[in-house]
Amino acid sequence: VTSLSNFFSAMMIKVVGNGALVAGIIVMLFLESWVVGAFVLGFTIAAMFSMSRLHQVAVPWWKAVRAAAAETYGYVGEQVEGTEDITANGAAGYMQERFAGMMRRWLPLQIKGWTGWAMLWSTNIALYGISTTIVFVLGSILFGAGTLTIGSVYLIFHYVEMTRHPMEEIRSQMEDLQKAGAAIARVEELFATTTRLKREGEMRVPDGPLRVEFDGVTFSYEDDEDDGPVLRGVSFDIAPGRVVGILGRTGSGKTTIARLITRLYEPQSGAVRLGGIATWDAHVADFRARVGMVTQEVQLFRASIRDNLTFFDPTVRDEKLLEVIHRLELDEWLASMSAGLDTMLESGSGGLSAGQAQLLAFTRIFLEDPGVVVLDEASSRLDPATEALIERAVDHLLEDRTGIIIAHRLHTVTRADDILVLEDGQVVEFGDRESLRSDTSSRFSKLLETGMEEVLA
Repeated sequence: VTSLSNFFSAMMIKVVGNGALVAGIIVMLFLESWVVGAFVLGFTIAAMFSMSRLHQVAVPWWKAVRAAAAETYGYVGEQVEGTEDITANGAAGYMQERFAGMMRRWLPLQIKGWTGWAMLWSTNIALYGISTTIVFVLGSILFGAGTLTIGSVYLIFHYVEMTRHPMEEIRSQMEDLQKAGAAIARVEELFATTTRLKREGEMRVPDGPLRVEFDGVTFSYEDDEDDGPVLRGVSFDIAPGRVVGILGRTGSGKTTIARLITRLYEPQSGAVRLGGIATWDAHVADFRARVGMVTQEVQLFRASIRDNLTFFDPTVRDEKLLEVIHRLELDEWLASMSAGLDTMLESGSGGLSAGQAQLLAFTRIFLEDPGVVVLDEASSRLDPATEALIERAVDHLLEDRTGIIIAHRLHTVTRADDILVLEDGQVVEFGDRESLRSDTSSRFSKLLETGMEEVLA
């Protein structure tokens, strides 16, 4: 985008101005001698055609350079963000080797891209050398024939030399056009990205706690289709206002269920319904407004607490924010911030502990007033001093709402009404928590007896 901005800001002025100068020079040459004028006109057309052809050849090269640059800069950003983990685990050498490998792949592409620049430059020099020689010969012949005076020959030679600078400027713009063309191609790829959501309906999701239904849902991520579906014919029905704890090993499909409920993805088969409305029949914005989700990684913006809570919505008044914070019993948390709602936060989760970031996420959801709340074990990364505060906030958040808790610890599901156990993408157990607990043959009961927390990791 920066390349495009730099290019278009100078292109029109330089190309139009220099093009007008070349056109004026050619007109003056025709007035002196139509033979020389015709030759210079033909030369100019040939030069522009040659540069255009070279431009088409070089654009794919610069496109490859842009792609390699994006990959490298993205990698550097990831490593800078993870510097502490990389250093602590002794992985610096490995990361440096990976970076060196990227640079080794980038260098040949850079060389090839700059070869396009060299081709334009050398072609321009060669064409002007040839044209100067031919004009000199033509001038000599016409002077010898008495058609031109020595002054006219000098003037023609001077006019031809005057075209060199504007043509150099146009050549320079053609070089920039190579890079801009590659940038345009990458931007077009971005704009060509389409949503994977098959369709969007117009139905409105009802207010209040919502029934959540999965009906024979099968789903696989696009990159993992060869490994089989993540969910296989999953069916369950969560009554409005009930809280369900989802248990299962890593890879069993717990987080995938949350993503389907929030309609970040759509199932390949089966249906997901909220309040009796299938996801594809509902208005997307309205649907997502009725579902709130708290993940372990909370995304913060470089802005004030106020803007982070309201997502920069100026219509949300401070009184409402303070009311929600008080209702969630987070007054002490806000008071601990140096400037209250005006406290500036860093992007990512910088400047806040994991607990503080999740307290902020709870407030965000409460402001939306959703009918379904999905908690990806919101307390799994909290310090003990904050966990009690979080527990009270969760109680308020789940009040009069349907709750889904993705559990990584058995302790997390103590507030659940029902338990759903996943294994290899299938529901192997679903029922009332107390009933499953008292049933010694149930998987949940056995987990409680053995205390195998690692099974849920």
